[in-house]
Amino acid sequence: MSIYDFYQRKMKVNGNSTGKNYSTLGEKLKSDSDTLMELTWDNDLAAKTCYIYDHFHDDFFTDEHGITRSLAEGMTYENTNKTKIDAKFIIKSYQSMDKDQVEYYLMFRPSQPVRFNEGDALYYYEIDFRKRYGATFPIGLFVDVPDDRGIYHKWIICRDEPANQFPKYLILPVNYELTWIEKNNDKRIKRRMWCCLRQQNSYTIGTYTDRYFTHTDNQNKIWLPMNSITEKFWYTSEDSKNMRVVVSALTEHPTVWTVTKVENSMPFGIQKLTIYTAFWNEHTDYVNLETGEMYADYFDSEIAPTDPDTKPTLSPVTNILATITSSVSTIKVGGSYRTLNIKLSNNSGDSKLNFDWHFEIDGEEYKGIIRNDISFCQMKIKFPDDYDYVGKILTIYCTITNETITIESNKLQLEITD
Repeated sequence: MSIYDFYQRKMKVNGNSTGKNYSTLGEKLKSDSDTLMELTWDNDLAAKTCYIYDHFHDDFFTDEHGITRSLAEGMTYENTNKTKIDAKFIIKSYQSMDKDQVEYYLMFRPSQPVRFNEGDALYYYEIDFRKRYGATFPIGLFVDVPDDRGIYHKWIICRDEPANQFPKYLILPVNYELTWIEKNNDKRIKRRMWCCLRQQNSYTIGTYTDRYFTHTDNQNKIWLPMNSITEKFWYTSEDSKNMRVVVSALTEHPTVWTVTKVENSMPFGIQKLTIYTAFWNEHTDYVNLETGEMYADYFDSEIAPTDPDTKPTLSPVTNILATITSSVSTIKVGGSYRTLNIKLSNNSGDSKLNFDWHFEIDGEEYKGIIRNDISFCQMKIKFPDDYDYVGKILTIYCTITNETITIESNKLQLEITD
């Protein structure tokens, strides 16, 4: 028997991480190193008790102004939605004033799972990140890491660094709470999420002149976690139609930027926005120095933005919710038909119900709507050639009745345009 065979039998080496059909001495040494790392974990100054989570598992609270938000530092965990995780915070490089924020390493225990089963605290990563976006754990998650005084700070995990042993993950500090208006079909929703601001190299003096015009030329980047909210960022070839966001200190005239590029595949799990300097528009943009709110394009529609947690109210008698939806938030004078759908929360599909539709402008019933009823739960409407109503809001709702019940739907608002 060779010395190596004797060693294998004595040490009972298991596993074949090398891809071979037998265990190797290297695997045994790796196993021993993993065991030593676990046993001596708390002896390392870099070892921290951290908390990992996605945006939806953050600990939200309502501030003194009634705004729902979360903290980026000084968090406590008496009652938390976050998952505790052991990690080592490792300095990769040192900061310089003339360079962008450097990244740092985060390393988990060797025994930390990176795939999860139903019932695990982090199983949502398998559904919301890996399956939906092709992301690799833990890219796209936030992690709270304590500093040398024990105060927790929010970071975002941006990339993995594969290794034969002790793989690490690159993290960046979260340094800005981005707010924007999401336009989603017939809704305008106020959004708020923590992000990481990154510098973008610019080779001009801040302005650019072509053959005819001179305009500002300053760019930056925003890194956000990829999720069902941030996936709705978009841009087009027409700069005037692109999304605008505020990235600025809280001032009377904040700095506004236009989204000019969206990248979400390097790596999967992170949404990267390239933003380009725009101008503050006092007629459409909004800042509140008392509450700290800053939104671009807040007033670009007569339909007021709503909070994300605003939900229709169930009928107090029947406990049934009737919701009217449209694919757009506008209706054009003399334009094409707009399709309206109404859905009942109990999915009864009862065609015996009576649907009484109401159309109002400025609180008064408007009878000029051209209707084309398709079914009991769907209709098409057209606004006539009446330009006196341009800029006003058409409010639509429905009263649903039969012999025993009466249900009031939500009120859908469409802005009348020319």
